[in-house]
Amino acid sequence: MNIVVCIKQVPDVDDIKWTKENNLDRSQMLSKINLYDDWALNCAIKIKNQFKNVNLTAVSMGPMQALEVLQYALAKGATRAILLSDKFFSASDTLITADVLARAIKKFVPDFDIIITGQMAQDGDTAQVPVSLAQKLNIVDLIYTQKIINADKNTVSVNQKIENKINVLETKTPCLIAINDKQEGCTPKIEDYIRAQNKQIEIYGAEDLNLSKEQTGLIASPTMVYRAYRPKSEREAELINENIVDKLSEFLKG
Repeated sequence: MNIVVCIKQVPDVDDIKWTKENNLDRSQMLSKINLYDDWALNCAIKIKNQFKNVNLTAVSMGPMQALEVLQYALAKGATRAILLSDKFFSASDTLITADVLARAIKKFVPDFDIIITGQMAQDGDTAQVPVSLAQKLNIVDLIYTQKIINADKNTVSVNQKIENKINVLETKTPCLIAINDKQEGCTPKIEDYIRAQNKQIEIYGAEDLNLSKEQTGLIASPTMVYRAYRPKSEREAELINENIVDKLSEFLKG
């Protein structure tokens, strides 16, 4: 069985830094694996451990810094890692990102059975890449997955949670699963990272995917992020330490 897990390196949302223009200053922020993608990776590792002869390929699109999350994936148990990195990819929106990922998977893992992704990225929250990727590959997508019930080379069944309703879905492979709920997994140990360092991470760019500058990045993207900013709060708070009931009563009376 061949499994692909798509992972992304995102800024640490607990370490937000801003420029003077109120844009995200990514150069001054710590980065980590996207939480939803970590859950997806945990699911992929669990399936890999259930069967023999499972190849698990971790794929990430981003700058060279994203090698860190691929090393993490190898340490957790991935058997192969691919980084899609090129200056032409910079500022790609969700549609172009899905296109690049789809081209890479078709070329480098053409015999995949299951693709597992996070439902969304913490730095975007669009949830558009999984469905776009499935469309590009012409496969079924099982989005908002709460739990994978069963997954083998031929069929996949999951619990899908939308609002307060849980659906049980089943489909044949190949397919894509987008994880939207926490999935427990192991934490890599030092020896796992040492083992991962002995594995080569494959790096490919636009030329390897037969993509021109005009087909990637901001130039080709039909959408763009106009501005990221810090929300302003104009509410005022009053701290009441004494005569709370009386003062609350006066406030309610107006």
